Amino acid sequence: MGVKILAKKLFNLLILFEITVVISILFGAHSGCHKAISREFRAIKLLSLLEEPNIITSPFKNNPALAVEDTFFPAESYPLLFTEAGANPYNLKRRLHLGPNYISIIFSPPESRYDFEINIPARSHLELGVGLIFDNNYKKIIERQKERPEGVEFIARLYNREKDWVIFQKFLKIPEEKEARAINFGFHRIELPAKGGRFRLSLETENGNGAFAFWINPVVVPEKEKPTAIILISLDTLRADHLGCYGYERPTSPAIDALASEGALFLQAFSTSNWTLPAHVSLLTSSDSVRHGVMAADDHIPEELLSLAEVLSRHGFTCGAITGGGFVSPKYGFARGFDFYNEGEGAINHINSAELVFRAAIDWIENNQQRDFFLFLHTYQIHSPYLSPEPYRRLWLTSGAPFDQINVERYLGGKGAVFRPLSAEERQAIIDLYDAEIRYTDEALISNLLKWLKEKELFDRTMIILTSDHGEEFYDHGAWVHGAHLYQESIRVPLIIKFPEGLFRGEKVDKIVRITDIAPTIFEYLKLKKLIPAGWDGRSLFPLLEKKEKTDRCFLADSCWLSGELCQNEDETSFPLSVATNRGKEKIIFNRPWSEHLAKIYQPGPMSWKSVEIYNLSSDQSERNDLSSSPPLKIGSILKSLQARYELLNRVTKVKVFLSEEELEKLRALGYIH
Repeated sequence: MGVKILAKKLFNLLILFEITVVISILFGAHSGCHKAISREFRAIKLLSLLEEPNIITSPFKNNPALAVEDTFFPAESYPLLFTEAGANPYNLKRRLHLGPNYISIIFSPPESRYDFEINIPARSHLELGVGLIFDNNYKKIIERQKERPEGVEFIARLYNREKDWVIFQKFLKIPEEKEARAINFGFHRIELPAKGGRFRLSLETENGNGAFAFWINPVVVPEKEKPTAIILISLDTLRADHLGCYGYERPTSPAIDALASEGALFLQAFSTSNWTLPAHVSLLTSSDSVRHGVMAADDHIPEELLSLAEVLSRHGFTCGAITGGGFVSPKYGFARGFDFYNEGEGAINHINSAELVFRAAIDWIENNQQRDFFLFLHTYQIHSPYLSPEPYRRLWLTSGAPFDQINVERYLGGKGAVFRPLSAEERQAIIDLYDAEIRYTDEALISNLLKWLKEKELFDRTMIILTSDHGEEFYDHGAWVHGAHLYQESIRVPLIIKFPEGLFRGEKVDKIVRITDIAPTIFEYLKLKKLIPAGWDGRSLFPLLEKKEKTDRCFLADSCWLSGELCQNEDETSFPLSVATNRGKEKIIFNRPWSEHLAKIYQPGPMSWKSVEIYNLSSDQSERNDLSSSPPLKIGSILKSLQARYELLNRVTKVKVFLSEEELEKLRALGYIH
């Protein structure tokens, strides 16, 4: 059986309960009153509670030196950071990589026992997974011990003043040795005392003599009538002006338009970048690039930067993500705070990734709808190459179109040819194919998801945010795809927020906002403003929605990265190649000089590359009338202020990501690197 099929099977199994299976994984190959959110108990995550005093017995407690040796843990498992899981004694809290999926576990080789003193809410249950893994690291342990145990007993006990009793017991056999690694695991739901109360809960593994045993994200889940549900959808490479709700003439987006009518529509939302990686870091950490410093293809998210998922997870939310990987891969730190992270369904190599993301999303929601949850969905469906399934692909193509599918970067001759002109017929065909991708995504993902949520009576209580990381250029200003310019087609993105129970339904906000404002808005809706990290750059959108704020916000977007590398600044300053900002509706773009280095890469070069450009977005959304010859603003002071702000980059601790050849190939497929 092939690797892809096995990975798909594993994905399906990871989101189901009451399954035990042995499987081999082969690797390498509207407006109104803001109603209060329920103050019922949220889930209690034992993983977050685990600290050294909770560890009663463990091989690592007996020999702490083992905890720093990777070989004593499952291969492709990584310690969780303090920001997402709190203290991590002996590195037992880990993220386990299985195919395209990443799951949170508590490593528990026998004999291990972890005790937790907790107040169990009334009408609660315990949800957990148990698993064993056989890999090369475990094989070495067996060779040293010269014996192979039959299996491991997993036991969960409850204690109070009156008695103690076993609430769960499961024996798992050690999986048979396979070429790379094999796993035996299952998910279970255990009813807890109906009245609740103060208990000691113990998780134990017995027998097995050091087997690679683990608990999968054990959680005490209280019964709630209407748990809080949040879904954040990022449709990669989606231009706002190609959607009906933003005035586009083609019917590309009936479902998205319907969602906009159910919620609040932000007409002037801006990203922080013109490419995927830094924009998604900003989206999920509410930080501008001057704070997160992720500006090159191998930059890792700083560990000290708190993400939306990390804060929600620590507050009892179950967090899941179904993504396309690539520049939103866990390699960069995106999985932090997520209990489950998938980087396969929305991938660039699926022509139907929108449908795959939908199917995976409803499976995940089905099994987590009784919890407070946050689900992040991402797909590269709209991204080049434009190759949507039939019959969508030919929706707008004319009979004489020069092609019926296209990888734009390759067609041009590589990333260095993004300024190359094409014929009017070629340009129109590219736009037709791009619009077809939007229509397919609208039906396969958005329409299907909204219908399913309504059928399951989940729609009214779910907060749904739809946005994008950046747009796409169709030679509007002399370039293709994205990454070169900071014009509206690149950084103006859609933003729709459908609040539960009709809050702010039908509102349209014409003030400038930022993608960094999304995460703080979620926390204000949840009545959790105190949890917003002090370092976040965004602000809640509630003041605009409630008409308490009447001015445009100031956005900051930059482009440092072209042709797969960080553009080198000859004067060694931190100021990027291009920066865009605003003062009210006046948009200013600053461009550094076009260097000899760039001239060697980009042939032909850009038609125009001015040091300063100014556009009045109130009257010139297409940015055709440059006002820089008689500037309405004090450009010098704005530039000086920006330069000082970018000095913050010098304080960011840079951590680089090692990218394997397979990962590099995925980025090549996205057209980002040569």
